[in-house]
Amino acid sequence: MLSREARPDHSAPTSKVFTASGASVKRTGLGLAGGLADQAIVSFGNFALNVTLARSLPAAEYGAYSVVLSFILVLNTLHQALVTYPLSVRPGPGGRPLAVALLLTPLCALAFLPLLGVATASVGHLGLLPAAGAALVCWQLQEVVRRALLAESRHMPLIALDALRYLGPLAAVWALRANLAIGGVFLLVAAASALAALPAARHLGRNGQAAASGLRTEVADHWRLGAPVLGANLLAALSTQWFLWLLAWHDDAPGAAALVALANVVAVASPVIFGMENVLVPEVARARDTLSFRDLLRLVGQRGLVAGGLVGPLFLVILAAPTWAARMFYGRDSAYAAHPGELRLLALAYGCYLAATLFSAALRGYRASGAVFRMQLYPALFGLTVGSWLTWRLGLGGACIASVAAGALRAAVGLVYLLRLRPLTAARPALASS
Repeated sequence: MLSREARPDHSAPTSKVFTASGASVKRTGLGLAGGLADQAIVSFGNFALNVTLARSLPAAEYGAYSVVLSFILVLNTLHQALVTYPLSVRPGPGGRPLAVALLLTPLCALAFLPLLGVATASVGHLGLLPAAGAALVCWQLQEVVRRALLAESRHMPLIALDALRYLGPLAAVWALRANLAIGGVFLLVAAASALAALPAARHLGRNGQAAASGLRTEVADHWRLGAPVLGANLLAALSTQWFLWLLAWHDDAPGAAALVALANVVAVASPVIFGMENVLVPEVARARDTLSFRDLLRLVGQRGLVAGGLVGPLFLVILAAPTWAARMFYGRDSAYAAHPGELRLLALAYGCYLAATLFSAALRGYRASGAVFRMQLYPALFGLTVGSWLTWRLGLGGACIASVAAGALRAAVGLVYLLRLRPLTAARPALASS
């Protein structure tokens, strides 16, 4: 089903992004637009699903769902580092490497189940574990297929499969919202993910035996490549979800629900943030052998201008009229509209996340995993210390203040390490990870 090569299809129309100092970077004409369009579907599906659930479920139930989902997202970041990240940076993600990733995914999910059990028990819903576990493994299998298609710039099948995965559960939840249970939501996610991952079954049948024969070696290779990224991903996930967990463990279920609900409003920027990352990592990785430092900065700057032009107006509207924005999403009488200051802070935090994501994507393209790790380490340490104190003392407002500070720190550290790539742009890429 998936082609063997990760490189762009040069038989398709191409456009030159720039040529300087003998370095040229080319991408397929639909590369950026296709990546953003796909991420728009993913983010819209997640966003609309969360808004629908926030409007339909009691605050305590929505808070419990959000906590369990946040654990799944953290576990997905671990899987991304160990399994799907190699598909983005290694040549030829099709063929045997893809089959290896498909075989490793259920093993990872099995190892993650005890942690997911802790999450469901912590919110008093241990019975959610089977449904949440099914959602976890099916989602991760679908994400392997998705990342392989992204690395190959095969945007048309990618968009079709992601529409099935993310819009399918949304439609079902919308139809069933009057009789909705959070366990059913996880089962819908599992079913849609399994259907979207089915195209990989034929591919695994052709390459599965060869992949299984060398699985032990592949595990070692994946660990060598992904372990540094694993730490960065874990720190990033913890710094993002930690404040939600603190509010939930502080018996502030309405505060936890409000934090997620307000984040949903500013998450309209997510298609751009994650879409730029999905495009920029393989784009830089393919060109790093010939990319000059000036060209690297120009490429990151170009992507930043596109992203800023898309999300800047949205952030300005939220900053100017936060109460109106919250009511647009949740209704005039929603309790979530009573937090305009917190919503403004989250808009600023997401602006910082956008800048940090651009810098991190460039560093990942150079396999500068040590820099990416430190980029996540310092904000995580801040969040676990000062951020925890702010959240514990000030509740929802403290969590939002800590989010802005952590986001600004992450962006600043990322910029510093991006500028340090100058002496490495003409050297062997492997040196960037030292």
